[in-house]
Amino acid sequence: MFPDCKLSITGILLTALLLTGCSDKLNEENAGQSAPRYVKLATVEPVPAFDEFTFPAMVSAVKTVDLSFEVSGRLVQLDIVPGSDVNQGHLLATIDRQPFARRVDEQQTRRDQARRELDRIQRMFNQDLVSQSSLDSAKTAFELAEIELQNAQQDLSYTELTAPFDAQVSERLVENNSVVNAGQPIARLQDVSKVYFNINVPERLLTANIGRGIKRARASLATTRDQWYTVEYVEHRTQPDPVSQTYEVVFAMEPQPGVNVTPGARAMVKVELAGTPYSDALVLPVKALIGSQETGFTVWVYDDTTKQVSPAAVSVVHIQNELAVIHSDLSAGQQVVAAGASQMREDMIVLPYRGE
Repeated sequence: MFPDCKLSITGILLTALLLTGCSDKLNEENAGQSAPRYVKLATVEPVPAFDEFTFPAMVSAVKTVDLSFEVSGRLVQLDIVPGSDVNQGHLLATIDRQPFARRVDEQQTRRDQARRELDRIQRMFNQDLVSQSSLDSAKTAFELAEIELQNAQQDLSYTELTAPFDAQVSERLVENNSVVNAGQPIARLQDVSKVYFNINVPERLLTANIGRGIKRARASLATTRDQWYTVEYVEHRTQPDPVSQTYEVVFAMEPQPGVNVTPGARAMVKVELAGTPYSDALVLPVKALIGSQETGFTVWVYDDTTKQVSPAAVSVVHIQNELAVIHSDLSAGQQVVAAGASQMREDMIVLPYRGE
């Protein structure tokens, strides 16, 4: 009975259910599109002055020299006390001078004899009694005797060992009355006219700051960490250490009154660089970057007017701690998504998250 009426009611119910489902789905999508997402933003800024670096350092002498005699002999005087300071020219050690003094006397006699012989031949030559070759031979004999005398006098002077510069005695290597050979180290002296601080700079850091000058450098000793002293750049190696891939850089400090610095002591050196190698770059948090060095990097830029985000390509030129130095079309003062950037999509509406 009334079959057409039953079909109509069933169709109406199905249509109503379908319309209700579609309406709910549309409402959910609209709600998803309109509901803003809270994000943490960061401001794009000019590159800060990455100009101060702190390095562990080791104190060293200006130079360390092993002293030795130029001749062999027996030590008869030794004034080498490790840890003591000596002035330039101070007599440190002497070997027995008598054998060398006798050789000087011997060569002096030979030279005098050669001189007399030369004078005799010269007179005879002037009287045409001897040939030119005889005169030449007499001159040669005299010159050789003169050279031998000078050598003997030089060897005699080598019997005394003096300090070549103002120094600190680091180590005594022989004892008195021992026989020493020419070239055998007698003592080790350190030039402490200045205090050297040696630091090792990583290759990446040195390369990233090529062309920048040193604005200021200071050093602090491990025993007085709160006291900083001005130091000056001296030199650096141009070849890196094959193991650590670091370059040794040396700074110098003038001796400070009341400050006793021993080579080998530990210290710290702070170096402030002048200028910046990234004059046209900007900086933002590393967490804001999406992508890789191979595929390229992108950041999501926030528009304060529309509350939407849009992607922008950037080129990363350096990373310092948690900051990335970039080149891009962005401007200082713009804001980018600093957390959750991987969940962004173009034109998404977001709101800045402000912590308590």
